[in-house]
Amino acid sequence: MKLSTTRFGAVEVEDNRIISFPRGLIGFKDLTRYCVLPHKEPIKWLHSVDDPDVAFMVSNPFEFFPDYSFKVEDFVEEYLGCYGVENVLVFVILTVTDNKLYVNLKSPIIINTSNMKGAHLVLSDDSIPVRTLVTSPVATQQSVHC
Repeated sequence: MKLSTTRFGAVEVEDNRIISFPRGLIGFKDLTRYCVLPHKEPIKWLHSVDDPDVAFMVSNPFEFFPDYSFKVEDFVEEYLGCYGVENVLVFVILTVTDNKLYVNLKSPIIINTSNMKGAHLVLSDDSIPVRTLVTSPVATQQSVHC
């Protein structure tokens, strides 16, 4: 499929790489199809297939915070069809403010790569911050309990 983007122009994306978010992303419930576009590692873009203007800078949170950990609720496991971490991608949204990179650890994006279905969560754990300054990437170490 040829994807039209305002940031990158026309991009070719294989149909099997389209991620379905049946409930959309937080604040974008009507946009339900996305793809991951490469950028400068470890950063990627989660780009809407349906709106050429909507894209989110994302990364694997474990690149920056190896001790990051959260529990995926049972209903999310059932919704995504994920019962282990083997086929799961975790992203968090990054923002840049005053030339500083911040990450939202409170609302991870979970993707089951076996069925390309995703969900944008809001974690109930009040100890997990919404906005955290990123200093430097470190080796990946997964701590998701799914």
